Amino acid sequence: MLFQGHAAGPQNDIGGSGSNLLCLPEDPQWKNYLNGYSTYSGRIAGVKYEIFNSGYSYENSVFSAANNGGNSLGEKPASCAVCYVGGRSTVLMVPARTQCPDGWTTEYGGYLVSDASHDRNRKRSSYVCLDEAPEVAAGGTSHDQATIYPVEVICETLPCSLYINGRELTCVVCSK
Repeated sequence: MLFQGHAAGPQNDIGGSGSNLLCLPEDPQWKNYLNGYSTYSGRIAGVKYEIFNSGYSYENSVFSAANNGGNSLGEKPASCAVCYVGGRSTVLMVPARTQCPDGWTTEYGGYLVSDASHDRNRKRSSYVCLDEAPEVAAGGTSHDQATIYPVEVICETLPCSLYINGRELTCVVCSK
């Protein structure tokens, strides 16, 4: 296991932002950030368990307290882990970090980006790591084709002492 953390993904009631779930480490590292939310930024929030049967009851689901050692998962934050299997070539994007795990090579670092998340009409993209010194392609004009925005934290399900509301998340791409 490389690290344990907090499962995170897009807000469930707003369009845009990323579509994939990520594992945010328990010890985030920050670079530059602006306090507060930007209008068009992507968003990332903690994942909570909301697993119930068709009658909206946690009691009769496969993850109910009766089927889960007496512990109900309903409305609780989801944890996660990132693991490595040795002997294989691996490239890993680690969100909320500026340094790779010990024994890994840093390919580049930067900021987590996705599409904007300001309304329900936006389509979701993937969360990706954009180099901290991005380059501009030659040619073309700005007609708002696909767009990317820095991803900001929503700390409601994530621990607010570690993941500060409105801060832009870092990321690092590592190889082994």
